[in-house]
Amino acid sequence: MKKLLLLSALLIFACSSDSDSYNRPTNGNPFNPPNWIQGVWMEQSADIFGYEFRADDICTITGSQATCNKAIVELYEDVPSVQTNVYEEISNTRYYVVFSYLTLENTYEFDKISENEISNGQSIYTKQ
Repeated sequence: MKKLLLLSALLIFACSSDSDSYNRPTNGNPFNPPNWIQGVWMEQSADIFGYEFRADDICTITGSQATCNKAIVELYEDVPSVQTNVYEEISNTRYYVVFSYLTLENTYEFDKISENEISNGQSIYTKQ
């Protein structure tokens, strides 16, 4: 009985949420970028590539064209044979997303450098 209580206590503490990193409920939205990253971010070295983070979407910007991931989810939502999945980890300084559909998987990871700069580990993006 003591082992069961100890195991239960360990599970409760192991599963408790960390205020700095957690999976946020989607509230019906496939993507939930945190407030600090919402907006348009362009790569510093080449001002033609970037990202737009909306309250419920992530868009990749190339030149003057934006490709949004929410549209992909909506495209396949009525196709039973196609599964889409969005996994997010959100904190005050990091936004991590894995979006999979069909046989494809897109991974996004951004760290907050300052209020006006983020990094994906390869490039620095400036808020527009």
